[in-house]
Amino acid sequence: MKRILCLVVMAVLLPATSSSQANPYALSQSERDQLQKALRADTLLAQWASKAGDPVKQYEGFKRDLWRSDSAWNYDQEHVKPFTDLGATRKFELLPLIDHFTSDDSLLGESGVSYLIRTDDATILFDVGLNEKDADPSPLLKNMKRLGVRLEEIDGIVISHPHGDHIGGSAWENTFSLSSRQLDLHEMKVLTPIPMTYPGLKPVCSREPIKIAKGVATIGIIACPLFFGSTVEQALAINVEDRGIVIVSGCGHQTVGKMVERAERLFGAPPYAILGGFHLPMTEGGRLNPYIKYYVTGRLPWNSLKPADIAGIIDLLKQKNVRLVGISGHDSCDSTIARFKQAFGNSYVDIAVGKKITLPQGG
Repeated sequence: MKRILCLVVMAVLLPATSSSQANPYALSQSERDQLQKALRADTLLAQWASKAGDPVKQYEGFKRDLWRSDSAWNYDQEHVKPFTDLGATRKFELLPLIDHFTSDDSLLGESGVSYLIRTDDATILFDVGLNEKDADPSPLLKNMKRLGVRLEEIDGIVISHPHGDHIGGSAWENTFSLSSRQLDLHEMKVLTPIPMTYPGLKPVCSREPIKIAKGVATIGIIACPLFFGSTVEQALAINVEDRGIVIVSGCGHQTVGKMVERAERLFGAPPYAILGGFHLPMTEGGRLNPYIKYYVTGRLPWNSLKPADIAGIIDLLKQKNVRLVGISGHDSCDSTIARFKQAFGNSYVDIAVGKKITLPQGG
């Protein structure tokens, strides 16, 4: 572990210290022209870029983050150790507690994510929603009460990545909260993708995949270079007996392709199912925040997703024979979801608060 971290750090620092250039990520004239053309053509992008600071520095930082993430990904994929003793669970149930869509009007939806995952040996809370209005009780706690979910039955919490819509609100920095106040979680186990604190607890941060319970593990953190502020994200993998690996994704910033590749590396086969956030916002209209289309991993903000990109992801999942797919509405647009529904038919499942997801019987 120490050797891996050391080498990754060296890889991150090397370009800035060994290059004879003052700034190895400095923009070429062509890149500067491209940037200015994009800002002139898109008023919304220009406004968002001005809030973030100097667009040139943003672009240079993005180039740096791309190089770093590629280096870390290639190294990790080569050196990450496949699981040999993960075990399997017969039971798998995913209950969305927070998401955009709801199964009935008595439940609250919001642009965040929180899923309850039940297996033979564990009950895990994956992310804790947004709580945009800083309410107490939060939409998460209200939905839990409505659905008969008690905090005492939860064995552990896993945070996918440190964005506000997954940690209980943007006000919580390097921590998280299930409501507007941090509840007493007693001695609950917590796994985070970056170092975090929580009153009375010692959350565990591991960049490597880590076993949580029999048949349940994280897939390790994966860097997600974004033009307006990069992040890291981890997903869950649940090994279901007689089925295979179910990937549960929080936001999908790390990309569907990399989650599939990591599953193949860790378990020797592509996932049986992939559920949760895919982060595929093609359009800015309707219910999604108009700025979300600029936050696509590895892409310049003026090179947003197109229908052909969505078709490519669908083709990948079909080629890998993924048997069940479900996309969160909190970060993918309606047209994207409609394309997946059409492509997968009976192999597609809606993700809505209160709607339990289990695996189909047979094959």
